[in-house]
Amino acid sequence: MTTLRLPPRPPRPDLHLDRPGDVEVRETHISWVFLAGDRAFKVKKPIRLPYLDYRTPAQRLAMCRAEVELNRRLAPEIYIGVRGLVPRREGGLALAAAGDREAVDFAVEMRRFDDADTLDSRLRAGTAGAVELARLGRRLADFHARARAEPASDGAERVKRALDDTFATLHGQLAPPGRRLIGARERMAGGILAAAWDELDRRGAGGRIREGHGDLRLEHVILGELGPAVVDCVEFDPGLRSIDVAGDLAFLVMDLHRIGRGELAPVLVAAYREAGGDPGSDALLALLAAYRAYVRAKVALTRTAQHGPAGREGAAQLLGLGARMLWQALTPLTLVVAGVAATGKSTLAAALAAESGFDLVSTDVLRKRLAGLAPTTRAPRSLYDDEHDRATYAALGDEAAAAGRGVVVDGTFRRAADRSAFFARRGGDTPLVLVECRAPASVLLARADARTHAASRVSDADAAVVAGQLLAFEPVDELAAADHVLLRSDRPVADLVSEVGEALARRAGASPAR
Repeated sequence: MTTLRLPPRPPRPDLHLDRPGDVEVRETHISWVFLAGDRAFKVKKPIRLPYLDYRTPAQRLAMCRAEVELNRRLAPEIYIGVRGLVPRREGGLALAAAGDREAVDFAVEMRRFDDADTLDSRLRAGTAGAVELARLGRRLADFHARARAEPASDGAERVKRALDDTFATLHGQLAPPGRRLIGARERMAGGILAAAWDELDRRGAGGRIREGHGDLRLEHVILGELGPAVVDCVEFDPGLRSIDVAGDLAFLVMDLHRIGRGELAPVLVAAYREAGGDPGSDALLALLAAYRAYVRAKVALTRTAQHGPAGREGAAQLLGLGARMLWQALTPLTLVVAGVAATGKSTLAAALAAESGFDLVSTDVLRKRLAGLAPTTRAPRSLYDDEHDRATYAALGDEAAAAGRGVVVDGTFRRAADRSAFFARRGGDTPLVLVECRAPASVLLARADARTHAASRVSDADAAVVAGQLLAFEPVDELAAADHVLLRSDRPVADLVSEVGEALARRAGASPAR
């Protein structure tokens, strides 16, 4: 188990700037940024972390020079150069030339930009959209085409090492319940990686690993008259920026989903592809976007360890986003959650939809909607005859076909004729997996009896209905074994969600040859 050990928090330097107006100071986990007038000066903290070493002035000077050189590729108008910091007689530090012999530290000098002009701010304000994302996609395709290529035969192994390192760090940062959950997501990521293994190796051998940016966040994209500029390239570790170009693009894909603008991700990717870029398959992009979310969660937890609990909520959101991106890597997919009433299938279906971001359609809701009833209205027995069953499952197939790339379908699917009606109407292009929930009869009957008196119930199935369904459930023989998952469902729903995700990832990973 890897434990992240942080150095003591260093004191902020007393930097005196001969600039008009007040000096505003901002802090990240590795730098201080001094904002004054039309300039910004970034000073690196004298710290060592698992992924960087800024402890000596010589190391910080080298990294300042690398930062300017690398960032001029995508933001030449913003990065001015490196300045030295020399002691003042009155105390504190003052700006000087980078080569000044009295310099005890160094800063990157930049032209200041307005935070309101970042793509993150503009998207949140509603003043940027598809046009700006398409322009950015084309700019990045050109950037990657010009970037230095590093042909490699171990493209998949590189991604595996990055995932392993990130999950190992998260295990060390999280409390035991979080470790259990992140362990399940790590196994899920492993299955998806197995499915992408050959693709990654082909991309590595084909020159898709290039010296890119390494930290392509929306907040690092600056919109302006000359087109988008991108700042804050990773300078401290060549391995973090010399990656598959899909890994660079995936950071933006993840970030768009993070701020609730995931519908723009296909615009970005399409423009990148049309401009000659090769973003890889949708599944690969989603896997790499999940990795980016987990990296950001790791950084958020690092900040929490340095500055207190303020970043923990953001880390939790990023961990959830990582899981959602893993589910996206399994699409297109129709996920049927079946089983007799009271198995907990509806609870599981809702939990799966919540974690995955998939659409959710349900026979209980649809049957009553077709009859003009509210979901919680008790329906007459006649609404459950063969004719209404066939109509309900056919309409359910229509809804599944009209849903997005991922859909969770909630229904008993207890008869072959119902399943046939659903299969016929949903179409055959999207892969389908049926999860069959099972539990002991005593558990089912107790659940059915308890919910009979709940005002918020949607299902009309009482204990007598459950008993009848147990006797009449027709085996699911029409699906291949890999497409039929049996699940003991009288367990915590979080465990069931994890088990389904892992089963689907194993299914994906078993399909291609390694």
